[in-house]
Amino acid sequence: MLERLLIAGSGGQGIVLIGRLFASTAVRNIPCVTFFPAYGAEVRGGTSDCHVVLSSDEIASPLSERLDSMILMNQASVDKFLPAVTKGCLILINSSMCKAPARLPAVAVPATELANQLGNTQTANFIMLGAYVARKRLVAPEDVEKGIAEAFSMKGQALTDINTKAFRIGLES
Repeated sequence: MLERLLIAGSGGQGIVLIGRLFASTAVRNIPCVTFFPAYGAEVRGGTSDCHVVLSSDEIASPLSERLDSMILMNQASVDKFLPAVTKGCLILINSSMCKAPARLPAVAVPATELANQLGNTQTANFIMLGAYVARKRLVAPEDVEKGIAEAFSMKGQALTDINTKAFRIGLES
């Protein structure tokens, strides 16, 4: 088993948060996991991406030229990373903020719109994570929900609840 995931967007969209959470959830059941974040100099508003690699065998590098999946949250990420897409790559795009070229079979998820309907635009990242988990089934949704509860345990039940709800919306998207 090998899964090479890229998550990309702008600083402040919770890109690194969901990458770290997914990696820490996956490591409970998958023998080899790497997480490699990259931040733009501006932090909020600048570019942000991370690579998560899951494997049943040793991982040679935390970065991959060939990707199995992408979660793209903004147009700058679409423009930067889609030219490198290879056949068979699952592409999830936040269609509220960006468009993919028609030639690519991208899955459009209106994450920001759904997050706004939920009452918190900052939950768009968890909607996208849910959409990814629903399609790949590499980790159990219940395990991700436990990870959300752990990640927000010191920030209050309200944040845990809204992010869990957003994740569940993504599972259905």
